[in-house]
Formats: sequence, structure tokens, C-alpha cells
Amino acid sequence: MERPAELLRTIANGRPDLPTVVEHVLELPELCPKTRNPAPGSTLTLRYAAGERLLELFSLDRYVDAFVGHTVVRDMEVFVQVAAQDAANAAGVTVTATADVGLVGLRQRQRVTVVARPQHPTEQGQMEGEGETPDGAAEYGGP
Repeated sequence: MERPAELLRTIANGRPDLPTVVEHVLELPELCPKTRNPAPGSTLTLRYAAGERLLELFSLDRYVDAFVGHTVVRDMEVFVQVAAQDAANAAGVTVTATADVGLVGLRQRQRVTVVARPQHPTEQGQMEGEGETPDGAAEYGGP
């Protein structure tokens, strides 16, 4: 089984010279079969200033679906943290992830916001030749 981060894909930004802010609003499915959370109507929003790459729409759906019944990422705070970091790594830009989550059996909603910067180049979010020194060795600098 693929790790969720491996499901994220990007596409080339056709007009990287135009300042563009992208916001993906994903309707969240029931991620936990036991608690039935998050409740219907819950969303995850990924917002970023477009760089050379854009997050690919269809892969975002597959990415979220990979968390249904996930055995490690089990609470919404961690889910949003992981999603923000994975999106930032894939797109190669800072991503703000905001979840607006209804909780089954409780009279409350939860909003979680995370700002993540790319940690390392990834195959999906990296243009050919990026992250390499002139001698071909990979660079692994911090954000």
C-alpha cells in the first residue's frame, strides 16, 4: 500500500509569472469507521501562492481517501498537520491547511490551521535539476 504522501501529484503552472493564490477546498469523508468522524460537511482547505508546480486535483481526492481507517493518523489535528506538510513538500511552496470539522456526538466544531514549509524536494513537486548541485549531488537544506 502506498503512503498517502506518495499519492500527491503536481502539474506545471502554465503561468508562473502571474501572482496566483490557489485554494483547494476538499469535502472530507468519514475517516474513522468507529467514531464516524469527521461529520458530514467537514472540510480541509489547502491554500498556497502558486510556484512552478500546482497540486493536481484528482490526486488530492485519492490522498484524502488514503486516510480512511488509517491506523497511525487518528486525530484531526495530526491529520491537518500531515496534510499541510505533504502538500508543501509536493508543491514546493508554503501551504496553509485549515480544517473545519464537525464532530459526531458533540455539539461543537473544531477548526485547525497549520502552516507548513517544504522540508525536502519530492519527485512530484520538483522540477528537473532542482535540488542538485552542479556535480549532480542532491542538496538537503532546511526550509
